Parts: sequence; C-alpha cells; structure tokens
Amino acid sequence: MSLPLLPAGSVVVLGEVPRADLPRYATPEALPDGARLVVVESRAERPADTVARVRRRLPEARLIAWLAAPSDEAVARCIDRGFDDVSFGERHLEHCLWRWSRNLELAERNAEQQEIHRGLVNLLEEINERPELADVLCTSVLRMSELFDIDRVSVVLLKPGEEVAFVVAEHEEALIENLVIRISDYPELRAMIERRQPVVIPDTLGENLLSGVRQKLERAKAPPRLSVLFPLMHHGEVVGALFLRDKQPRAHVEERLMRMGQLIAVVTSVAIGAALEQDTLQSEQRALKRKKAEVDEKIAGLQQFSDFFAQSHDGIVVTDEQGAIRYANAAAGTVLARDPQALQGLSFVSLLGGRSRVIGERALGGESVGDKFGYVDLAVPIGDEREVIISAAARKMEQPAGVLISFRDVTELRELEAELKQTKEFLENLIQSSVDAIVAAEVTGPIILFNRAAERILGYSAREVVGRMNVATIYPPDEARDVMRRLRSDAYGGRGRLEMTRKDLVAKDGTLVPVSLTAAVIYEGEREVATVGVFTDLRERLKIEERLDQVQRQLQTSERQAVAVELAGAAAHELNQPLTSILGYAEMLRRRLPDGDPNRKPVDVICRESERMAEIVKKIGQITAYETKPYVGGSQILDLGAVGGDEPAK
Repeated sequence: MSLPLLPAGSVVVLGEVPRADLPRYATPEALPDGARLVVVESRAERPADTVARVRRRLPEARLIAWLAAPSDEAVARCIDRGFDDVSFGERHLEHCLWRWSRNLELAERNAEQQEIHRGLVNLLEEINERPELADVLCTSVLRMSELFDIDRVSVVLLKPGEEVAFVVAEHEEALIENLVIRISDYPELRAMIERRQPVVIPDTLGENLLSGVRQKLERAKAPPRLSVLFPLMHHGEVVGALFLRDKQPRAHVEERLMRMGQLIAVVTSVAIGAALEQDTLQSEQRALKRKKAEVDEKIAGLQQFSDFFAQSHDGIVVTDEQGAIRYANAAAGTVLARDPQALQGLSFVSLLGGRSRVIGERALGGESVGDKFGYVDLAVPIGDEREVIISAAARKMEQPAGVLISFRDVTELRELEAELKQTKEFLENLIQSSVDAIVAAEVTGPIILFNRAAERILGYSAREVVGRMNVATIYPPDEARDVMRRLRSDAYGGRGRLEMTRKDLVAKDGTLVPVSLTAAVIYEGEREVATVGVFTDLRERLKIEERLDQVQRQLQTSERQAVAVELAGAAAHELNQPLTSILGYAEMLRRRLPDGDPNRKPVDVICRESERMAEIVKKIGQITAYETKPYVGGSQILDLGAVGGDEPAK
C-alpha cells in the first residue's frame, strides 16, 4: 500500500521502526522542521518525556507509537504519554501511515481550498464595494500582484480578429509604457488566445515559443524572465488576459497559485462581460420604445433603491417618459410640501408655476436648459401666498426609461444672492456715479477698478486699463512708490491711510493733471491685497483761483484809482481858495508897480507861476482816469498831461 503524495520529509521515523523507505532519526531534536507525521518506536525503557520533546520540536506534527507486539499495558502507556495513535506490527503500521497521510493531505487540501475561498470572498467583497469596471480591473491586478509576489501585472484587452491589444490596467500606473501593443510582439499572448488556457513560461530566454522575439528581449535593459497569462473569456471567446511578468525565472508555479489565478481571471472575466453586456444593452435600449405598462413596471423596480434615496437630503423624484411621478423620496415631499405618496401619479410639471412649467417641460424632454452642470431654478407655488425656488437637474434614464430629477430648496439662497447682487449693483453704481475718480489696484500694481470719473479725468477707458495697466503708469516717475511709502507710514494719516495731498497724475495724452488725492490700503487680515485711490481734478479749481486773483488785482487797482480821484478832488478844492487869494494880491501888487520898478519882474514871475499852479489845480480837479510816468529812483508819478476828465475840479 503506497502512501498518498506528501512533500518529502513530511513522514519520518524516531528510533528503530521496520520502514526502510522513511527517514530515520535518533533524537527528537534532530527531527526536520517539515515533518508532519512522526512514527516513534515505543518501549518501556524509552524516556517518558520523548513525546513532550517531540511536541516542543514540532507542535503541529502527529505522533504514532509503534509497538512490536500489542499488549493492553503497552497501549495504555502510549495513550497516557500523549500519542495521537498506536500501531503494532508492520501491516498495522502501514495502514496507520496511509490513513494519517491521507488525513494530512486532505487537511492541506482543505486549508488550501479555504485559503482560496477566503481570497475569492475578499475579492468579491472588494468588487461589490467598487463595481465599476476600472475598479474591478485595478482590484484584480493588485490581488494578482500580492498573490504571486511578482514585478508586473497587467490587464490586456483584445478585439477578436484584430492584431492589436490594449493595456488598460497595471498594478502600478507608472509601469504602463504603451497603451496599444501588437500581438505579433508577444507570441505567448497569441499562444494563450489559440489554446484558451493559461500559459506559463518559467524562463522567457530559454523558451522556444519566444525564439522569434528573443533578440528583442535580450536587448531590453531588464527583460522579463517569467511570464504567466490567464485568459479572460466572454461567451467562449478570449477577450483579454491577466498578464504576469517577473524579472526572475522560476522553476515552476505552485498549483495552488494557478488555481487562485484562474479564479481571479474568471471573476475579472465576469466583470468585463458585464460591462460588455451593459454596453450592448444600452445600445439596444436607445433603439427601442417601451410601452407605458412596461415602463411603469420597470420604474417600480426602483423601489428597491428607496432606502438609499430616503437617506438623501436632496429631493428625488422619478417620472416616466410622459412626466408622471412614479417615485418620490421623503426629502422631495418636504421641499414640495406634500406627502410623497400623494405625489405619485401627478405630473411633475403641474407642480411648477408660471414660466417654470415651460422650462420643466423642456428639461424633461431632454433639452439643455440649466447651467454647465445641468441645474436650473424652478418656481414651485406652495399654497396661495408662498413660493419655493428649487434648483433641479433632470437626467434621462435608459433602463428603465424615464427621468430622474434631483432638487433642493434654494429659496433663501436665491434671496440672499439677490440681496448681494442688489448691494453689489448699488456699490458699483455708487462708484461709477462718483464725481471723484476712484482707482483700485492689486498690491503688485495691476489696476482692478477704474470708474467713469477716472476715465474722464485721465482719458483712458476702463477696458484698456483694468487688468492691462499697472497703476504706476498714471503717476510721474517714482510718485507711485512715494504714495506707497506714505501709506505704509504712520505720519500721513495712520498706517494704511493717506490724508488728502496734492499730486500730479499723467493723462493718456501725456499731460500732467493736478489732483487732490486720498488713498488707503485694503487688508485681508494682516496681508495687503490692494490699494484704492480717490482723487479730484483740480484744473478747473486752479483756473477759478487764477481768475479770482486777476479780478482781485483789478479791484485793487480800481480802488486805488477811486482813492486817487477823490484825493485829487479834495486837494483841488483845498488848494483852489488860497491860490485864488495869491493870484489876486499878486495882480494887485503888479498893477501898483510901474514898469521900471525893479520889483516888477519878481511880481510878474509870481503872477505867471500862480496862474500855472491854478491851471494844474484845475487839471487835478478834473481827474476821472489817469496814467503814470517814470520818475527818479524808479518810482511812478501821476502824468498830468494824460489826465482824463471834462469836469473842472471843485
């Protein structure tokens, strides 16, 4: 009777036992690590601690006591010492060895099957958690990599009849070198396709199958030495392969690993098949129109997902192709202020109000009516006095045919957005309507705000300035740096503020525009993010001031002239009487003196000069306007020769 096939060294002998075909050892300490079944020669004089020593050496091994001749006393002694079994005689020992070897083999196979089962269960659980095809392929290559402890695991997909294949997954994405490969460059892949069975190449450099590409393999920097391929099948056709490669050759691949690899390949094949079937099914469904009864039946099948939908905070309704609601979750009932059961059978569009009905009909018809994500605002009347705004997205369903609508109440959000928009528009209008120019810029210089007053003053349009021009451009050289220096100082109104100061700005035509400037730094926390300047054009004000100065000077001149005229009149009046007396007495004295009198000549001079003075006084009395003429020392005196006036001085 031959023993079941067990690894070498699994069955050994301790002592003198009549089995020449088994390894024999003298002491428990000499037993090999791989021993699973130990036959121990049992006799009365053998030390009592033999079993304990073997147990310490090999805790998992099974111990069989061998007795040359049976006796009740010897059997009892063996049982007391802790043996797992007792044999006596050669035939009985052979039977015991066969039975225990068979049990060990079955136990190992059972453990192997359990390991495979656990691995398969774990794989299925992972796939169930992430059922998308890409995730399934990723899971498969990762499990293969862990199972075989191999350098590279790939998923290669094929199209029957074509000479190219596609590498769609790697256990490390960085390993993907070419997404498209030629089957002629991989003879092992072609052999797997033809055989429809796994292909194992222990060493690629010594395999005849790869003789046609050996030179290419030898030229590679790190050519693969081990190749294992598991076919991926669908409807009896090879649609792909799990392709394992390693830099180190292997003498053989364990049968256990091969079975596990085949199971993973089967599961992967099912996932690929499901994806192919899904594509086919969707193509067929797009070409067919189902009857309303079939639609109702299939949409009703969505009830199995109601537990998932019920947990959603968004309202979810499912309609048929005509727009009648077939399912509504609790959140939908809350938003629409109706019992979810009462919503079933109603037209979703009928719940909307005003123009929203038209938009809703277009959305259910498959038109794009929302934002880039497909969301659109719809108005839902609640009673007679209240209206709710919902943000809804409609998605066509192919299987079963219908429309899935998800939505949420955004009434408060839209009201807040409207208020913010109104505030924003008000502030923008306020800024644009300001008579003062307002210019804001990022702290690095680019202009971000340029109101209409700034356009008017500097001649630029906001379009050619905002985002395109640096704020330093509108200042003379180094003036922008001076403004920032003042803003960051505490001496000009406090840090981050600049009190009103006189500056010149550069207009578009290059002219300097005098302005009155105030500025501030805008902060986010402690960080400077922008600056804003408010300035007033001083050109008109300066012109007005200049005109006022001129008028003031003219007024001062007029006042001086009026004073001069009044002074001249008063002087003429005051001088006229004494001068008249002088002229009278002088004329009287001249008449009394004869012509030869020596005093006659001085009296004539007095009379002549008095008349001359009288003429001058007369002119002074007639002054209404006058001119001046240069005099000694650079001064100006009244030019009586140019005195105007027709009236005599009084």
